Amino acid sequence: MCNVSRKQLRYYEEHGLLSPVPRNDANNYRYYTQQHLCAIVAAKALRNIDMSLAEMKDIIYGRNVEAIQRSIRKQMTASREALEESMIRYEQSTLEYTKLMEAISVLKIHDLKAETDHHYEVVDRPAQSVISLRYRTDFEDADGLDMDYLPLIQTKAQSVNAASLSISALMYITYDHFDSDSCSFNNQVHDFKIAVPVADAGPHIQHCDHIPAFQGVSAIHIGSPKNERLYQTYMDLLKWAKTQGYRLENWSVEEWLISPMITNNSDLWMIRVMIPFRGTRIQA
Repeated sequence: MCNVSRKQLRYYEEHGLLSPVPRNDANNYRYYTQQHLCAIVAAKALRNIDMSLAEMKDIIYGRNVEAIQRSIRKQMTASREALEESMIRYEQSTLEYTKLMEAISVLKIHDLKAETDHHYEVVDRPAQSVISLRYRTDFEDADGLDMDYLPLIQTKAQSVNAASLSISALMYITYDHFDSDSCSFNNQVHDFKIAVPVADAGPHIQHCDHIPAFQGVSAIHIGSPKNERLYQTYMDLLKWAKTQGYRLENWSVEEWLISPMITNNSDLWMIRVMIPFRGTRIQA
């Protein structure tokens, strides 16, 4: 009937979208009237734009034109918001795909042990909205606090806007663990932030944070960050920057290109370490 299944027609009748349908007592055949057919056609069209059953009834049987207009406008608004959310999800997925392809390319070069100086470069980093959690530990994180905060930050970010969240996105921000002028670490307890990028981190959102746009230097670290391996990457980057005459801040951003949320093989983990040029301020 109008390309609507029997099950759907019975559902409409049971829930009052269709008035009671006369039946043949002998064979239980249903006799649909012209009014029924009009309601079925209207319901099919409204269902195609995700109208709820209650909204369908309001529109099909409504006598108040303004009420019908309000129902349609409400659905139009919901459809627009769903489209915008889908576009955000698509853009985020495209960005993460590009980052992952870049990371895989670097891994291939690393596996071939090709001689290249592309590990060190000057970067122009755009501003970024994030959800972050602060904690304090030494640079090596001897107490393993990052493993305590990792599930917490994922839960916080998902509660803000699941559509804008990539499961692989992970960042750390370090404060005052190193001195860029002397190219040294003091191995004391300082601030860390663990962060996840989100599309909307306005002031009304708990744990919202903002990483400012900056220019700086960057290096790629491959493998586990533990056992002073990431420390050595930092030291090499600081020394390289010094030979280039760059003056740097004493804070950094670590962007995981291949994180533990993608693979548990630590040999494949990849971190982009970025240290801004002197003069870029960030809120601690």
